[in-house]
Formats: sequence, structure tokens, C-alpha cells
Amino acid sequence: MNKILIASVAVLMLAGCNATNQQKGAVIGGAAGGILGNTIGGGSGKTIATIGGAILGTVAGSAVGENMDRPQQVIVQQGSPTGECSHIQNPGVRASCEKGVSERNAAAQRKAEQDAYQCARYGRCN
Repeated sequence: MNKILIASVAVLMLAGCNATNQQKGAVIGGAAGGILGNTIGGGSGKTIATIGGAILGTVAGSAVGENMDRPQQVIVQQGSPTGECSHIQNPGVRASCEKGVSERNAAAQRKAEQDAYQCARYGRCN
């Protein structure tokens, strides 16, 4: 019960800080690792197990927090979604092809929107 109380106090103290996820993870991981090490260790090895658990928990918690701190990576696919221009080797010609495909898709989108408007507004549905 004493261990849970100590861990709860540590978590509450962290809640008020403006710490990064890496720092929070290190503290929480260290506390959890120390508690687990203390629970697992026995006899004269209890202190060593507590220290080892705290160190391993700190390292693991820090790594998890660091991963959470990384900005999300967004992968942007360039070119036409159907790959209509992917066979063209010349970059300038491929760019022109992709622009043409993009303009054609935009025109098709505008036509679809106009048809939907005509259908909803005037009942002229195809």
C-alpha cells in the first residue's frame, strides 16, 4: 500500500509540470520499475533488484515518451492517384501530364457538383 501511495504522489506531482512525454515517461517508468524490482527481489538482493528495476524502468519509460514526443509524419503522395503519368521519365513532361490529370479531375468534380445541385434544386436528376 505504501508503494502505491508513493507512486500516486509521483504521478500527481508530474501532472502539474509542463514536462515532455519523455520526462514524464522516465519518472513514471523509474517508479514502476523500482516498485516491480522491490516486489520481485528478495533478501539481500532486494535493494539491487529495486535499483535495477528503477534504472530499466527509467530507460524504457524515457524511450516510450520520446516516441510520443515525435511529431506525426505525414506521407504525401505526389502525382496522379491512378499512376497515369508514372511511365513518363522526363520530369517536366511528367509534371505537365500530372497537371492535366489534376485539371481533368477538377472539371469532373465540378460537373458532379453541378449535377447534384440541379438534382436537389430543380429535380433534374439523371
